[in-house]
Amino acid sequence: FNGYDCDSNPCQNNGVCRIMEGGGYTCECPIGITGTNCEIDSYNECSSNPCQHPYAVCQDRLGDYACYCPPKRAGKNCEIDDPKSTGGIRVPVGNTQDLNLYYAKDSEKTKAQQCPEYCLEKQHNGKCDEECNTYACHFDENDCSLGINPWAMCKAPIKCSEVFMNGVCNIECNNPQCLFDGRDCEKPLQNCTPIYNEYCQKRYANGICDKYCNNAEC
Repeated sequence: FNGYDCDSNPCQNNGVCRIMEGGGYTCECPIGITGTNCEIDSYNECSSNPCQHPYAVCQDRLGDYACYCPPKRAGKNCEIDDPKSTGGIRVPVGNTQDLNLYYAKDSEKTKAQQCPEYCLEKQHNGKCDEECNTYACHFDENDCSLGINPWAMCKAPIKCSEVFMNGVCNIECNNPQCLFDGRDCEKPLQNCTPIYNEYCQKRYANGICDKYCNNAEC
Protein backbone atom coordinates (compact mmCIF):
# COMPACT_ATOMS: atom_id res chain seq x y z
CA PHE A 1 0.00 0.00 0.00
CA ASN A 2 1.36 3.41 -0.93
CA GLY A 3 -0.65 6.47 0.12
CA TYR A 4 0.90 8.59 -2.64
CA ASP A 5 0.02 6.54 -5.69
CA CYS A 6 -3.12 5.08 -7.24
CA ASP A 7 -3.01 1.70 -5.48
CA SER A 8 -5.51 2.88 -2.87
CA ASN A 9 -8.01 4.17 -5.48
CA PRO A 10 -8.12 7.67 -3.97
CA CYS A 11 -10.20 9.32 -6.72
CA GLN A 12 -13.90 9.47 -5.93
CA ASN A 13 -16.99 9.90 -8.12
CA ASN A 14 -15.55 8.16 -11.21
CA GLY A 15 -12.38 10.23 -11.17
CA VAL A 16 -9.36 8.77 -12.98
CA CYS A 17 -6.09 8.45 -11.06
CA ARG A 18 -2.79 9.29 -12.80
CA ILE A 19 0.71 8.72 -11.44
CA MET A 20 2.79 11.91 -11.39
CA GLU A 21 6.44 12.11 -12.34
CA GLY A 22 8.50 12.16 -9.19
CA GLY A 23 5.83 10.37 -7.18
CA GLY A 24 2.35 11.06 -5.99
CA TYR A 25 -0.85 11.11 -8.01
CA THR A 26 -3.44 13.43 -9.51
CA CYS A 27 -7.13 12.86 -10.12
CA GLU A 28 -8.81 13.72 -13.42
CA CYS A 29 -12.36 14.55 -12.37
CA PRO A 30 -15.58 14.42 -14.40
CA ILE A 31 -17.11 17.72 -15.49
CA GLY A 32 -18.70 19.52 -12.57
CA ILE A 33 -16.48 17.91 -9.91
CA THR A 34 -13.20 19.18 -8.46
CA GLY A 35 -11.01 18.59 -5.42
CA THR A 36 -7.85 16.60 -4.78
CA ASN A 37 -9.85 13.37 -4.84
CA CYS A 38 -12.84 14.60 -6.91
CA GLU A 39 -14.87 15.07 -3.76
CA ILE A 40 -16.22 18.60 -4.40
CA ASP A 41 -19.31 19.46 -6.43
CA SER A 42 -18.20 22.59 -8.31
CA TYR A 43 -21.12 23.02 -10.69
CA ASN A 44 -24.87 23.19 -10.18
CA GLU A 45 -26.34 20.98 -12.91
CA CYS A 46 -29.76 22.48 -12.16
CA SER A 47 -28.66 25.93 -13.37
CA SER A 48 -29.60 25.01 -16.95
CA ASN A 49 -33.18 24.17 -15.85
CA PRO A 50 -33.15 20.61 -17.27
CA CYS A 51 -36.51 19.58 -15.78
CA GLN A 52 -39.14 20.09 -18.48
CA HIS A 53 -42.23 20.88 -16.43
CA PRO A 54 -43.12 24.04 -14.48
CA TYR A 55 -43.90 22.04 -11.32
CA ALA A 56 -40.84 19.77 -11.47
CA VAL A 57 -38.13 20.35 -8.85
CA CYS A 58 -34.46 19.91 -9.71
CA GLN A 59 -32.01 18.51 -7.15
CA ASP A 60 -28.30 19.10 -7.74
CA ARG A 61 -26.06 16.06 -7.34
CA LEU A 62 -22.37 15.34 -7.75
CA GLY A 63 -21.81 15.58 -11.51
CA ASP A 64 -25.50 14.98 -12.11
CA TYR A 65 -29.03 16.09 -11.21
CA ALA A 66 -32.39 14.55 -10.42
CA CYS A 67 -35.84 15.83 -11.36
CA TYR A 68 -38.73 15.37 -8.94
CA CYS A 69 -41.65 15.12 -11.34
CA PRO A 70 -45.28 15.96 -10.57
CA PRO A 71 -47.90 13.22 -11.02
CA LYS A 72 -48.54 12.08 -14.61
CA ARG A 73 -45.01 13.03 -15.73
CA ALA A 74 -42.10 10.65 -16.33
CA GLY A 75 -38.60 10.55 -17.83
CA LYS A 76 -35.32 11.83 -16.40
CA ASN A 77 -36.39 15.40 -17.24
CA CYS A 78 -40.15 14.87 -16.66
CA GLU A 79 -40.50 15.20 -20.44
CA ILE A 80 -43.04 12.39 -20.87
CA ASP A 81 -46.78 12.70 -20.31
CA ASP A 82 -47.64 9.44 -18.52
CA PRO A 83 -51.13 9.22 -16.94
CA LYS A 84 -50.00 6.25 -14.81
CA SER A 85 -46.96 7.97 -13.33
CA THR A 86 -47.16 8.87 -9.65
CA GLY A 87 -44.40 11.45 -9.96
CA GLY A 88 -41.17 11.62 -7.97
CA ILE A 89 -37.70 10.86 -9.31
CA ARG A 90 -38.09 9.18 -12.68
CA VAL A 91 -35.52 7.12 -14.55
CA PRO A 92 -34.68 8.07 -18.14
CA VAL A 93 -36.16 6.17 -21.07
CA GLY A 94 -33.74 3.49 -22.28
CA ASN A 95 -32.75 5.13 -25.56
CA THR A 96 -33.88 7.58 -28.22
CA GLN A 97 -35.72 4.88 -30.16
CA ASP A 98 -37.80 3.99 -27.08
CA LEU A 99 -38.59 7.66 -26.50
CA ASN A 100 -39.67 8.24 -30.10
CA LEU A 101 -41.85 5.12 -29.99
CA TYR A 102 -43.50 6.34 -26.78
CA TYR A 103 -44.25 9.74 -28.29
CA ALA A 104 -45.59 8.17 -31.49
CA LYS A 105 -48.02 5.90 -29.61
CA ASP A 106 -49.08 8.71 -27.29
CA SER A 107 -49.69 11.03 -30.24
CA GLU A 108 -51.82 8.44 -32.08
CA LYS A 109 -53.90 7.79 -28.97
CA THR A 110 -54.45 11.50 -28.34
CA LYS A 111 -55.37 12.33 -31.93
CA ALA A 112 -57.98 9.55 -31.95
CA GLN A 113 -59.96 11.27 -29.21
CA GLN A 114 -62.99 13.41 -30.07
CA CYS A 115 -63.62 16.87 -28.67
CA PRO A 116 -66.89 16.96 -26.66
CA GLU A 117 -69.68 19.21 -27.89
CA TYR A 118 -69.66 21.29 -24.70
CA CYS A 119 -65.99 22.12 -25.30
CA LEU A 120 -66.71 23.33 -28.81
CA GLU A 121 -69.18 25.79 -27.29
CA LYS A 122 -66.52 27.12 -24.89
CA GLN A 123 -63.88 27.81 -27.53
CA HIS A 124 -62.69 31.40 -27.96
CA ASN A 125 -64.25 32.52 -24.68
CA GLY A 126 -60.93 33.91 -23.48
CA LYS A 127 -60.72 31.45 -20.58
CA CYS A 128 -58.71 28.27 -20.15
CA ASP A 129 -61.30 25.53 -19.56
CA GLU A 130 -59.28 22.71 -18.01
CA GLU A 131 -61.63 19.94 -19.16
CA CYS A 132 -61.12 21.11 -22.77
CA ASN A 133 -57.35 21.51 -22.57
CA THR A 134 -56.61 18.54 -24.85
CA TYR A 135 -55.09 17.90 -28.26
CA ALA A 136 -58.50 16.91 -29.64
CA CYS A 137 -59.95 20.28 -28.59
CA HIS A 138 -56.90 22.19 -29.86
CA PHE A 139 -56.08 23.02 -26.24
CA ASP A 140 -59.37 24.84 -25.79
CA GLU A 141 -58.79 26.41 -29.22
CA ASN A 142 -55.60 27.99 -27.84
CA ASP A 143 -57.37 29.57 -24.88
CA CYS A 144 -54.94 27.42 -22.87
CA SER A 145 -51.46 28.61 -23.83
CA LEU A 146 -49.29 25.87 -25.40
CA GLY A 147 -51.57 23.18 -24.05
CA ILE A 148 -50.45 23.84 -20.47
CA ASN A 149 -52.95 24.71 -17.77
CA PRO A 150 -51.06 27.03 -15.38
CA TRP A 151 -53.73 26.47 -12.71
CA ALA A 152 -53.30 22.67 -12.70
CA MET A 153 -52.03 22.68 -9.10
CA CYS A 154 -54.51 25.29 -7.84
CA LYS A 155 -56.90 23.78 -5.27
CA ALA A 156 -58.91 26.91 -4.46
CA PRO A 157 -62.69 26.53 -4.01
CA ILE A 158 -63.26 29.06 -6.80
CA LYS A 159 -62.00 29.11 -10.40
CA CYS A 160 -58.98 31.35 -10.05
CA SER A 161 -58.48 31.41 -13.81
CA GLU A 162 -61.74 33.36 -14.14
CA VAL A 163 -60.78 36.07 -11.64
CA PHE A 164 -57.10 36.30 -12.60
CA MET A 165 -55.89 39.93 -12.81
CA ASN A 166 -59.41 41.34 -12.50
CA GLY A 167 -58.34 44.04 -10.05
CA VAL A 168 -60.03 42.34 -7.08
CA CYS A 169 -58.08 40.48 -4.39
CA ASN A 170 -59.37 36.91 -4.07
CA ILE A 171 -57.68 35.53 -0.94
CA GLU A 172 -58.36 31.92 -2.00
CA CYS A 173 -56.18 32.45 -5.08
CA ASN A 174 -53.36 34.39 -3.42
CA ASN A 175 -50.81 31.55 -3.31
CA PRO A 176 -48.06 30.18 -5.59
CA GLN A 177 -50.22 27.33 -6.94
CA CYS A 178 -52.90 29.81 -8.05
CA LEU A 179 -50.37 32.34 -9.43
CA PHE A 180 -50.98 34.84 -6.62
CA ASP A 181 -54.27 35.94 -8.16
CA GLY A 182 -52.34 37.85 -10.82
CA ARG A 183 -50.93 40.12 -8.07
CA ASP A 184 -54.40 41.50 -7.41
CA CYS A 185 -53.72 41.24 -3.67
CA GLU A 186 -50.55 43.32 -3.71
CA LYS A 187 -50.93 46.80 -2.32
CA PRO A 188 -49.81 49.52 -4.74
CA LEU A 189 -46.60 51.23 -3.72
CA GLN A 190 -46.88 54.71 -2.27
CA ASN A 191 -44.57 57.48 -3.39
CA CYS A 192 -41.39 58.00 -1.46
CA THR A 193 -41.88 60.59 1.28
CA PRO A 194 -41.08 63.97 -0.33
CA ILE A 195 -38.68 64.90 2.45
CA TYR A 196 -36.55 61.84 1.62
CA ASN A 197 -37.10 61.59 -2.14
CA GLU A 198 -34.20 63.79 -3.28
CA TYR A 199 -32.08 62.63 -0.34
CA CYS A 200 -32.43 58.96 -1.35
CA GLN A 201 -31.93 59.61 -5.06
CA LYS A 202 -28.53 61.16 -4.37
CA ARG A 203 -27.52 58.19 -2.22
CA TYR A 204 -28.91 55.42 -4.44
CA ALA A 205 -26.46 52.53 -5.07
CA ASN A 206 -23.65 54.22 -3.14
CA GLY A 207 -22.77 51.01 -1.31
CA ILE A 208 -24.12 52.26 2.03
CA CYS A 209 -27.38 51.05 3.57
CA ASP A 210 -29.34 54.12 4.67
CA LYS A 211 -32.21 53.29 7.02
CA TYR A 212 -34.30 56.18 5.70
CA CYS A 213 -34.16 54.81 2.14
CA ASN A 214 -34.34 51.10 2.92
CA ASN A 215 -37.97 50.58 1.88
CA ALA A 216 -39.84 49.68 -1.30
CA GLU A 217 -41.21 53.19 -1.82
CA CYS A 218 -37.78 54.86 -1.84
